[in-house]
Amino acid sequence: MRQFASTGFRLWNLGLAAKVLYTAFCLLTLLGVVSSALYYGDLVGAGTRGVRRYYAGEGDDAVSAAPPTTGPAIEVPEDAERAHTPLVVAVSYRKLLEVTHFHLFTMPVVLLIVGHLFLATGLGDRAKIVWIVAASASVFAHLATPWIVRYAGGGLAILHALTGAALTLTMSVLTLYLVGAMWRRRPPSSRTEARAP
Repeated sequence: MRQFASTGFRLWNLGLAAKVLYTAFCLLTLLGVVSSALYYGDLVGAGTRGVRRYYAGEGDDAVSAAPPTTGPAIEVPEDAERAHTPLVVAVSYRKLLEVTHFHLFTMPVVLLIVGHLFLATGLGDRAKIVWIVAASASVFAHLATPWIVRYAGGGLAILHALTGAALTLTMSVLTLYLVGAMWRRRPPSSRTEARAP
């Protein structure tokens, strides 16, 4: 922690143990973001159907598949046909609150740690601000979209996919850039700055 408090601290000044630890944290964080994207991709399925089903409780409007044209015709009561249709119920307020509660205590901590490490890179101040603001906004937006889809309708399910993509992009840039900055040698301009009185 003393290294972080010193003036002019940069990631490339870290010892080997700290670099290994922070690299592991960043890669595991990135895997978490990717697994989340894969999970929601699985949940979404074709388009935004999964998000509409899960959060808004909207079922498929598609008519069930037509019966085969060969073989004997079997009269099936209408109720029996519906028994094969999955029951679709919107996520409850309590469940939505539970998921939000968990994510509100984890996502900001990950953002804080990755953002803090990202600030110790040699990237320019303007670029740092842009990426930190973009990452923060994507976390806020992604936390809000389940509520929006649940209470404003499944038609807005695309927002969940868009904010998830923004979150994946921004966290990937923050983590991959800082890991690269940590392991590369100190830039030549920093070496001359360090020698200057």
